[in-house]
Amino acid sequence: MGFFGFKSSKEVEEEKQRAAEQAKREVVQQNYTNLSNLSKGSQVVFAIPYFDVFDPRLQDYGVPVAVHGIIVYSIEDMNLFHSVNKNEAYSDETFQQKLKGTVTKFVKAVVSNAPSEAQIPAVQLERKILEISNLVQQHVKPQVETLFGINIRQIDITSIMVDKDSRGYRELKALTADLEKERLMAQHNAQISNFNLQNNLNQDQLKMQSTLNLDAMRRQQEMQLGGQEQLQDMNLENQRETMRIQREEMQRASRLQTEQTFLGAHQANLNAGVLNNATDNGINAFRQQQQQPMGAGMGAPQMPGMGAAPQMPGMGMKQTPQVSYMIGVNGQQAGPFDWNQLQQLVQQGQLTQQTYVWKQGMANWEFAGHVQELQPLFMNAAPQMPGMPPVPGM
Repeated sequence: MGFFGFKSSKEVEEEKQRAAEQAKREVVQQNYTNLSNLSKGSQVVFAIPYFDVFDPRLQDYGVPVAVHGIIVYSIEDMNLFHSVNKNEAYSDETFQQKLKGTVTKFVKAVVSNAPSEAQIPAVQLERKILEISNLVQQHVKPQVETLFGINIRQIDITSIMVDKDSRGYRELKALTADLEKERLMAQHNAQISNFNLQNNLNQDQLKMQSTLNLDAMRRQQEMQLGGQEQLQDMNLENQRETMRIQREEMQRASRLQTEQTFLGAHQANLNAGVLNNATDNGINAFRQQQQQPMGAGMGAPQMPGMGAAPQMPGMGMKQTPQVSYMIGVNGQQAGPFDWNQLQQLVQQGQLTQQTYVWKQGMANWEFAGHVQELQPLFMNAAPQMPGMPPVPGM
């Protein structure tokens, strides 16, 4: 400090410098605060004056194009915003001017490249505003957000103007009209060529399909003919087999009829023999009655010592069992037969112990050899001769 309380010039300069730096810091902080308050819904309108856009088909003719748009942004993260813009000391006006310049540059690049990248003719840019807005959203939005640390809520192209009075537009319009005619003609010729090619392919396919159908029909007819011949052979074989079975059935029925006829005749003979025996016994009894002494009482028992000699005990006639059995012959039943008839059938070999028999009261048919009542029939029966098969079904 100088004499008498006065500051030296050096100290005065230092204080001035510190005050200026403090004011500068306050201005920067105030600007950041203003930006933060104003940018939560701020918008910037930008306008790009006429610039030439070239069609990739005709690079020598530029079309003047002007673009207008709007960008709406906000500062969501102040720390990010300060870190990105820390070296900048500007107000919200200067910030918007810088933002507008950057956006203008990017939008201009998108519109200039639209004819080649998006295949949009230069003379049709003003009618393709929606497509170009989408391109701007896709390419410009992420770059601006990264560069300024802000959030782009909306960025739109409001209008695209083409200077139709310019020489480049008129010449390009005329040339593109001719090119469009050529393109349409080429497209038409290509469609005709494709149609003819498709028509030829369809005809070839139809011919091939027709050939395949004919081959399939021919094979089907051959298979049907072969199947009919096979079916006829099968029918003929079935008829032969049916005739053979019928012939065997007729032969079997004939044998069965013969056997039944034989059994019927045999039964008739047995019945006749029984009648003859009964007749002979009646005649003999009548003769014996006529030969009895006169005066003998009718039906009275014979006196002891008179007439015939008394019979010895055990010498009387054995009483014939009273039976009536059916027998099985070839699956057919015959009878009924009494005891004497059964004896004759045993003697003739028609009734064996393996012949099925049945009488009233039996639950089922049984072998004759298993029936206790018929056992006496087979006691004195001669054995079957060797080599003689048993009668079928007996």
